[in-house]
Amino acid sequence: MPIKNIVWPSRNNEGEMMKKTVVLSLAAVAALNASGIDEAFVAGKAEGQIRAAYVSQNNDAGTDTYGTSIGGILKYETAAWNEIKFGAAAYVSQKLGFATGDDGKTNLDLFDEEGKSYAYVGEAYLDYTRGDLNLRVGRQRIDTPFADTDDIRMHPNTFEAAIATYSGIEATTLVGGYVTRWAGYDSGDEKSTFKKLDGVDGESNGAAMIGALNESIKNLEVQGWYYGADKIADLYYADATYAIPFSETMGLELSAQYARFNEKQGSGADGSVYGIGAAFNAGPLTVGAAYNRGSNDEGKAPPIGFGGGPYMTSMEEWTIEGMEDVKAYQLSAEADLAGMGLDGVTLTALYGDFKSAPMDMHVKEIDVIAAFEISEAISGDISYAAIEDEHNNADGGDDAGYDRFLVRIGYNF
Repeated sequence: MPIKNIVWPSRNNEGEMMKKTVVLSLAAVAALNASGIDEAFVAGKAEGQIRAAYVSQNNDAGTDTYGTSIGGILKYETAAWNEIKFGAAAYVSQKLGFATGDDGKTNLDLFDEEGKSYAYVGEAYLDYTRGDLNLRVGRQRIDTPFADTDDIRMHPNTFEAAIATYSGIEATTLVGGYVTRWAGYDSGDEKSTFKKLDGVDGESNGAAMIGALNESIKNLEVQGWYYGADKIADLYYADATYAIPFSETMGLELSAQYARFNEKQGSGADGSVYGIGAAFNAGPLTVGAAYNRGSNDEGKAPPIGFGGGPYMTSMEEWTIEGMEDVKAYQLSAEADLAGMGLDGVTLTALYGDFKSAPMDMHVKEIDVIAAFEISEAISGDISYAAIEDEHNNADGGDDAGYDRFLVRIGYNF
């Protein structure tokens, strides 16, 4: 997937983004076909993104932290030879000490577990395309409901996996594969280290997955997935989105989702979740509402998977993950400011409310996000998230309410 097409989704809109990004562009993959290995390397292309980020967090309990980094991605991909391509990408985050807290005030979101710079090979894969079939093996980006890039800090999550995609059935895409390890912001403290999927004793041997996406009915998108995650759970997921256009500039979108989890070896990932949502668009303004409800036995809770997760109510910081018998809702508003002379600028505001009676938890979050695209080369986002823990028990009290401010700017080349 070309780096120039990177989108930085917030956690709240990943469910929509994954439908648009799960399928590799087979036409682009087959664009070049070299006559030999030497020509394949010579005809290959390098591209990348320079990214700068600043993050600060003001904690109600504990020390305030902040950090600044510059880095990004440098990727090279060969031209196709016998329908086979090779790609590799270096992921780098360089700490800017003069603009980063020290003595316990370093925000670790942009750095390794010790607050230091890092660099690693985030992608390294072989890619084979023949007709409507694509097979990619190695370190790669994946965007599915419970394994996704979730690009919310310096780099997206990437996975060591074998993924096959078939689009030979009209209006249908089939995806299947196996994921063994992953790295990135969501994978744990050691962001730059590929590690096994979280499971009982942290020793899951991986997850098999299979999914189908269909758009054969006008204005309706549906998808269904199964994940067999070793030492974690069997995960079943489905969602549907139906668009009702009223005019060229006005319409209503209705969505629903359902997930079922059957735990393995006492992992605690068990139960079910359903969600409903609606979004009304009128010209430059979109307003929406979403609701998630979880049902679990005592001591069980829904997992988020490996990434940001698909839940409709997910916010910039908070999700329903780990909350027993959770009830959550979200209200949102988004404005395209092009009509005010600010082309490429959107402003989004969200409110989320998360409750778990068995756990005596009640968390509220307010997000304000400004995304901008100055040109094809320059884009970024600025976001503010305020988390209020009504019962002062989020994360065991370590993050019992906090404010988080994040700025990111990227230059694509």
